[in-house]
Amino acid sequence: MKTIKYIIYSILFFGSLPGIAQTIEEIIAQAEEKSVFEKKVRVGLSWNQYWGTIKGTNLPKEYFAKPCVGASLRAEYYPLSFIGVGVGLGVQQRGAGIINEDKTGGTFTHPWFGTQDNTEDSTYRERLRMNTIEVPVTLLLRTPKDVVKGMRLTAAAGIVWIKNDYVKDFWHKPEDGFHSIVNVDNDYIKQDLGYQASLGADIDAGQSVFQVHFVYTKGTKKIYKTGSGDGRVETYGFRVAWLY
Repeated sequence: MKTIKYIIYSILFFGSLPGIAQTIEEIIAQAEEKSVFEKKVRVGLSWNQYWGTIKGTNLPKEYFAKPCVGASLRAEYYPLSFIGVGVGLGVQQRGAGIINEDKTGGTFTHPWFGTQDNTEDSTYRERLRMNTIEVPVTLLLRTPKDVVKGMRLTAAAGIVWIKNDYVKDFWHKPEDGFHSIVNVDNDYIKQDLGYQASLGADIDAGQSVFQVHFVYTKGTKKIYKTGSGDGRVETYGFRVAWLY
């Protein structure tokens, strides 16, 4: 009887080995987490904090860079681990601050004397605000391996289609709480094609990627409809995005 029991136990033991091995393999496979960067397609939202100005020759005004906020939908496709294509659709402020000649005796003497269209104030109150719709299409490059655990360096370069939804001249008047706003759409072009370049990092955030990029964009068309000035809109700043 003992011999028969040993034979039965041996058959059961060796018969269960494949199942045990398969279970061990499944446990090991589950324990090995896949890198978040292996996913080929990601979609998400970005927040853009740029500064905008106009640069060129024979400009009708003297400009300085002003803050320009924006947000967009983003999608990225990586057919290979190190190269991909990105596309976006967003709303972005552009434009510039305007410096006017001071003829009133100094910034702190009578800064409220400046008036729009006949300004004599140099206190950096006037803003040219362009509200634009943008569609960037870029080639993406990414390090195939983490530079540090959970982070890869990324870069992008391409073109961006820009549509000026509206262009307004703002004159800020904090002393009385009111601002003068003039629509100047007719003085500026409606569409522009710019080039864009960015550099930053993609960070593993679990099931998503947190992206931080420094972004530079410059238009290729003369922004003015009239006059001899040859100015191009320029923005630079940071973009943060969550991609799922």
